[in-house]
Amino acid sequence: MRVAPFALALAAAVLTVSPAALTAQDETYVAPPEELALANVIIEAMYPADKRETMLLELWSSIASQYMTGAMSGPMFEEPGIRAIMDRFVADLPNTFRPIFANQLPRIFEATAIAYTREFTLEELQEIAHFAQTPSGSRYFAKLQKLQSDPAVTAANQAYFAELAPLAKTMGAKVGKEVENYLLANPDVIERLKKAGVGRKN
Repeated sequence: MRVAPFALALAAAVLTVSPAALTAQDETYVAPPEELALANVIIEAMYPADKRETMLLELWSSIASQYMTGAMSGPMFEEPGIRAIMDRFVADLPNTFRPIFANQLPRIFEATAIAYTREFTLEELQEIAHFAQTPSGSRYFAKLQKLQSDPAVTAANQAYFAELAPLAKTMGAKVGKEVENYLLANPDVIERLKKAGVGRKN
């Protein structure tokens, strides 16, 4: 396994934790204003506007660290120099992703609020928002992300990533070979990709 592709795969895995990562946009849907307001109350309880960037960066950094501990095993990662490179890579993720966060988080949370209105009824949103504004509800939503760093959750995630890593490597090699064979059998596709700049070094 080469280090660079592994590092890029790690970055991609961390990015999928976005709160609206699975939310498809429907441009024709208009969220009812009252429901949208309630959805934003709930989101504010989970991710206060002045803290959400830091909260998500910390969450993704924690998951990246768990991924590294669980998945990076074997002789290559026992080499101190290589391990130090990967440690620096993970430690620098917040700084690397911060500009993207600053640019994309408003849209992400706007989409998340819209998704809430599509998923929950007005009555349900009212009940959730009411709970979010109670002391217990406020603490519950504020601590949801922190639970990912709990020692029990950390150990479970590391075990999961450790078991997942060999399968991911095998499946990645299989898919890569299929793509390679397809390209070799279809030189016209290679030409189209070259014209589109795919594989071009900047």
